[in-house]
Amino acid sequence: MTAETDIASYLAAQGFGTLGFTIFVNDRPASPDALIAVFGYAGQAPERTHDTSGNAKPGVQVWVRGAVDDAGTARAQIESIFAALDGITNTTINGTFYVGINGIQSGATPMGKDEVNRPEYVWNFTCTMRR
Repeated sequence: MTAETDIASYLAAQGFGTLGFTIFVNDRPASPDALIAVFGYAGQAPERTHDTSGNAKPGVQVWVRGAVDDAGTARAQIESIFAALDGITNTTINGTFYVGINGIQSGATPMGKDEVNRPEYVWNFTCTMRR
């Protein structure tokens, strides 16, 4: 599994949507209008410790797109996602042990509107995963 797959599954389990219908991994399809997309990126160098081969520290970006001209709902959703993910510690998700998941920004980043006036917001996270 990848961190982005794990985070998408976690968000689905927390009631934010349904994988493949309103929550997507490494994809932002044209529909539905309102959706959550979870992307992985390189993150940070592995964390070396004396008792492990090093904890992986991938980055994850959660992207929320709202319905046409509904920035308020999209903004509220990304903030709820932040509250659900930031500060997770010592938790197993999809069989992977997460030492921690932390937001790396002090707020959501507004990305403007797409070509059909759907508002978009992102929030970036760093994950520390036990190898």
